Amino acid sequence: MKQAKFKALLFPKPYSNGLYPIYIRIYQNRKSNYISMGHSIPQGAWNPDKNEVWESKPSLTEKLKQSLSKEEIKAFRQKQASIILITNAIKINSDIRVKIAELESLQNKLSVNQEAITSGILKNKADRKDIAEKSRKDFLLYIEEVAKRKYEKKQIRTSEKYSALLRKLKAFRKDKPLPLEELTTSFLNDYQLYLQKEGSHQNYINVNLSVLRTIIQKDAIKEDKILSPEKNPFIWFTMPKILPTHKEKLDINELQKIEGLQLEKNQSLYHVRNAFIFSLYNAGIRIGDLLQLKWCNIKEDGRLEYYMGKTGSERSIKLLPQSMKILKLYESDKEKDADYIFPFLDNKAPYSKLISPEDFQKASPELLVLLYNKIESQATMYNLALKTIAKEAKIKKKISSHIARHSFADIARKKVSVYDIQKMLGHTSMKTTEAYLKSLDNDAMDKAMEEVFK
Repeated sequence: MKQAKFKALLFPKPYSNGLYPIYIRIYQNRKSNYISMGHSIPQGAWNPDKNEVWESKPSLTEKLKQSLSKEEIKAFRQKQASIILITNAIKINSDIRVKIAELESLQNKLSVNQEAITSGILKNKADRKDIAEKSRKDFLLYIEEVAKRKYEKKQIRTSEKYSALLRKLKAFRKDKPLPLEELTTSFLNDYQLYLQKEGSHQNYINVNLSVLRTIIQKDAIKEDKILSPEKNPFIWFTMPKILPTHKEKLDINELQKIEGLQLEKNQSLYHVRNAFIFSLYNAGIRIGDLLQLKWCNIKEDGRLEYYMGKTGSERSIKLLPQSMKILKLYESDKEKDADYIFPFLDNKAPYSKLISPEDFQKASPELLVLLYNKIESQATMYNLALKTIAKEAKIKKKISSHIARHSFADIARKKVSVYDIQKMLGHTSMKTTEAYLKSLDNDAMDKAMEEVFK
């Protein structure tokens, strides 16, 4: 098997700050993998002939001058003028040489042990060694690294949760490093006390600590193996209990009041009311999924079919007459099947091309962030409008987008079985009810839906 070759290079695309990242390319058997050096520089600071950072500008000596033509001298001076010298050039070049030496040493060890050698294997082993060394010195750097990894894997929501946790931990540590040996049960107790003194709700503290537990158990212990299972600080830690919260819901009379409101057409309140009612009549579609519904989700056989963003599972719901009535209000605005049903997202935006699960899988993290940020801002507007709608309908309850799910479940529980409700709400992750739900096909669900709003 051919030995891998290692070469430092400047990535062709810059970061948003205009600096270009430096990578080590691992090339073997026509396949390449890249390891980030963690350095980024101006393009003019890179010497492409030696694959390193310029430490000094080349001199045009008299001897060299005599051997060059006028055109070559002019080109030399232009090149000389374009070179940018940076203060940490020697340090960066030293890091590059050390990293390449480490990769060569790693390759030799694999070869001696007669283990498989590929560019991917070398990259994974080198990355894990780097991660282990970083995390031993500062576990906060590890969390940052894992958040970036989730982002690159397009697990945007997970990445955001990890980043939010990191901000809290940095505030708690006052930006001091968190060595791995200090990640103990005592540390967790101190962190919990810090969140309590800060005035955080007990449920928020539970969620925050649950994210840290996930990072430790799934990433640090299971995936990267930088922490042994017996060193898990959560083994002897007691998690704060989730306090029960009041779930606001609407009854049939209140629902009818909202439906009967005379609202000015094509105004935000009009669209929010229609979308809210549509959500409720379709088992309480979550706001993120509701805003993204397209005409291609409406099938010729009178069904609504879409993938739930939270679970990734497919939903198929029979459209009731109430739902069809709402859809007719927007049919005249439809230009193509890929258009959004409700006018909250932009049909001309780059994210509008994301339709199938495959589209989302192929999309760049930046495009997904653009979409999710837009959904978040529209959801905020949506919930503010619902408060105004409640006031107009003289309903003295705090209404939000999620109330559609609560209201549906409350109305349904009086008319159909709890197992039907769980199926209609899409709670497929509940292991205790999954066995009961497997036998519930679309026909049974259709009857249940019709019975709820008969």
